[in-house]
Amino acid sequence: MRETVYGVRTHYVDAGGGDPLVLVHGGGPGASGASGWARLLPLLARHFRVLAIDLIGSGHTDKPLVDYSFQTLVDHLAGFVDVLGLPRVRLVGNSQGAYVAMKYALDHPARVRGVGTIGTATLASAVGLRDDGRAVALPRFDGSRASLVAFLETIVHDRAQLDDDLIGARFAVASLPGHREMLDSLGRYRTVVTEDPDQRQVFEVRERLAGLAVPWSMIWGADDRTAPLGSLGTGMRQLHPEVPFHVVDGAGHQVQTDQPQRVHELLMTLFERSSAPAA
Repeated sequence: MRETVYGVRTHYVDAGGGDPLVLVHGGGPGASGASGWARLLPLLARHFRVLAIDLIGSGHTDKPLVDYSFQTLVDHLAGFVDVLGLPRVRLVGNSQGAYVAMKYALDHPARVRGVGTIGTATLASAVGLRDDGRAVALPRFDGSRASLVAFLETIVHDRAQLDDDLIGARFAVASLPGHREMLDSLGRYRTVVTEDPDQRQVFEVRERLAGLAVPWSMIWGADDRTAPLGSLGTGMRQLHPEVPFHVVDGAGHQVQTDQPQRVHELLMTLFERSSAPAA
């Protein structure tokens, strides 16, 4: 499916029926709604109209040569929700996408029923947490299939899930014009946000997150190598002891790929808390 959002042709997967649930994929080479949520989406589509967006610069959405920031992604998500005319949504985000989903909820709380976050160093960084040296650095994508496979093997615990279809689909997207430029731009932004107080003010959410009234939860892979449970996960749990926090065994950074059935169960429990009729 395609819609035009602020002039950006935006691709998304649309499945199921009922109340809208928007899935926000993480970053990295070849990322898209289809590949990031392939195993979880069919389970959620039994209950909701599931919309898995390809964020600007990723998937089969347009990749304009602009200076990217995390707010660029948040604003694109906001436009997507508006263009589709979704009055109130539930959101689930993984990794970088968890920050995007949560920042949208903070910016537009009246439009959100609940947020599920999955393994996110980006959101942890936005509340002031820092890794203690346990995190494994993500391999840099150099345009080769081998570097893409190395990246995927870092974020997925069960490497048996990395079949030829998934790798091929991600590599095809990673090879599209403009995608590597977006990755490089976001990489530069990650440096700028640590140095520029104006950019940092937009990025950080510690005070706002503490006052969020929208129901949300955290899901963390016990074997997450890039956003380690023992440092970032534990830090998030300590900052928000009132928020449901779930550790999933046998899962890495992409918990929804390693253990989709368990993630489905946990999200349904969260969404039962946010099942009141829309205002």
